[in-house]
Amino acid sequence: MKQFIKDQIAIKLVSRGKKREFSFTGLESKHCEKDIKAFNDSSYFAGISKEGYSFVTRMSFRVDKPNENWLMINIPGEGVYGFENLSLKEGRGFKQGDLEYICIEPAKKWRLLYNGTINNHGLRLDLNWDASSPIVVFDKTGTSAKQVGKQIAKEKWTKGFFKKLRELDQVHYEQAGIISGTFQWKGIARNLSFVGIRDHSWGVRNWEDWDRHFWILGLLDDGRFFNFSLISYGFVKNLQAAFIFDKTNYKTIYKIPYFDEIQMDSLMPKELSFDVMEEKGGKKKLMTLEMKDFFPFQMDNNYYLRQARSNFMYDGVKGVGIAEMGVNLKNYEIDVDSTY
Repeated sequence: MKQFIKDQIAIKLVSRGKKREFSFTGLESKHCEKDIKAFNDSSYFAGISKEGYSFVTRMSFRVDKPNENWLMINIPGEGVYGFENLSLKEGRGFKQGDLEYICIEPAKKWRLLYNGTINNHGLRLDLNWDASSPIVVFDKTGTSAKQVGKQIAKEKWTKGFFKKLRELDQVHYEQAGIISGTFQWKGIARNLSFVGIRDHSWGVRNWEDWDRHFWILGLLDDGRFFNFSLISYGFVKNLQAAFIFDKTNYKTIYKIPYFDEIQMDSLMPKELSFDVMEEKGGKKKLMTLEMKDFFPFQMDNNYYLRQARSNFMYDGVKGVGIAEMGVNLKNYEIDVDSTY
């Protein structure tokens, strides 16, 4: 009975956050709360082309720590080039150094710009983002108050626990799109089109609190768009977020496996497979993925994550996207200099 009561209290606490409403303009703005320690506003774009080009880029604006920035590109026949967390000057809006994201029309159109050097080679990007799906806000879709609440209820409740729990109250949304425009590398300009994904979040983020996670975001050949994510913090384990977009509506996924339910041959395997249950009592659907081009990052020297352009097979349909896995370097031993 005691556990049942904890479950119900936790579910109600989580449900309160799902009542927030946001305008598209509000969502697509840069957020800064200077009075909140470890506040973070993070924007991310990734693109995958049929010609084999791919890129990931991220900007994070932080209150009491240096800003974060990524730009990694994979050039067919050459390899991966890029930078992370340089001391770039912050500009107006979403701008750090020569890297800039411009919102043209909230929830629909963005422009991505870069004109500088990467590994002593010239790179110029002038890319347009056109949404192919609506924005999905995790307050409304993708997370289950019941699943998250029950995981919270498993933990020992203390004053310190609830302080940490409040820090998880973030706004996070994702979207699929098409990215097209000029990709100039070593003086050679190409007009390319990419399958695109992006996200934006804001709130408190302390990388040292993260234990491990995976985040899998992709588009299937039949037009469906999906996310399967799992994260464990030092103070609460196995929080899942997952959705499927069927070209018309978003649906929260009922069940993806926890870490101890997935067969992994290493902490960060190059291949992975697991079952997904979209609805309670529904049939299990197999997800398999193979990671190709790897983009590694270290966050505050505490947390190591590795993204990869990935090929998927879900429910018998092929797709492409990004797979990301991460571990806390204090809790796990891993070769951060590995080539994949």
